[in-house]
Amino acid sequence: MQKVREQLNEKHFLYQYPDGFSFGTDAVLLAGFIRPRRGHVGVEFGTGTGIIPLLLAMHKSFSHITALEIQADYAALARENVEANGFDHRITVLQGDLKHAKELIGGTVDFVFTNPPYMKRDSGKENESERKRIARHEVLCNLDDICLSAASLLQDKGEFYAVYRTERLAEMIFSLKSVGLEPKTLVMVTPKPSSPPELFLLRAVKGARPGLRTRPPFIIQEENGEKSEECRLLYETGVLSHGEGV
Repeated sequence: MQKVREQLNEKHFLYQYPDGFSFGTDAVLLAGFIRPRRGHVGVEFGTGTGIIPLLLAMHKSFSHITALEIQADYAALARENVEANGFDHRITVLQGDLKHAKELIGGTVDFVFTNPPYMKRDSGKENESERKRIARHEVLCNLDDICLSAASLLQDKGEFYAVYRTERLAEMIFSLKSVGLEPKTLVMVTPKPSSPPELFLLRAVKGARPGLRTRPPFIIQEENGEKSEECRLLYETGVLSHGEGV
C-alpha cells in the first residue's frame, strides 16, 4: 500500500497514507499538553499513524503507552512507525475497539489520551474515503463511549487528556463528569489573535474535586501568518504550558 514519508526532526519520521487522514497541529498540541511522569503507563484511543505516542516518546518521560487503533491498516502503519523510529520498547500498538479497552488492556493505567473524531456521524462530506470518514466522524464510537472507556481504565486520580472542537466543549464536560472524570485544566486554542477559539485542550482527573483552571488562549499564528512564539516553542520542545502555577 502506498505511503508517504514526513520528517519530524533530524532523527525521526512518520509514514502516512496519501489518501488517509494526515496529522495536523491538533496532534502536536495534544502531545505537548499531555504530562506523563517517569514510570507512568498510558493508553491512547485511536492512534491513527501513531503520531502522538511518537511525539511523546521524542520529548517526554513515561514507562509505556499502549496505542489502540480499530482500523487494521492504520494499526499496521502505526506499528511500522513505532518500530522504524526505535520506540517499540516504549510503545505497543494494538488493533482493537476502544469500547473494549478494559478487556484489551487488562488493568488500570495512569493516563488516557485521545484526538477523537470531531464530527457527528452524519455531518461533513459524503465522498470522503472510508479511512478519513472513520477518523473524522463518530462512525465507530462517540464521546460517551470514549469517556466511559477512559474512566474504566484509569486508576484513582488518573488523568484524561483530549483535544476537541470548541462547539462540543459542553458535551465533553457533561460526558466526563457523568463517569466521574472531573475537568481540571482547559486551554482554548485560537488560529490568530483576532480569531475566536476553534479547538480546546482539556485535562480531567478521575475522582478529583470540582475546580477548573484556565490560561490565556494558545495562539497558533500571528496576524501576519507566522507561527506564534509559543507555537514555535511547542514544535521545538514538544511542551505546551498549562499556565502559570498549573
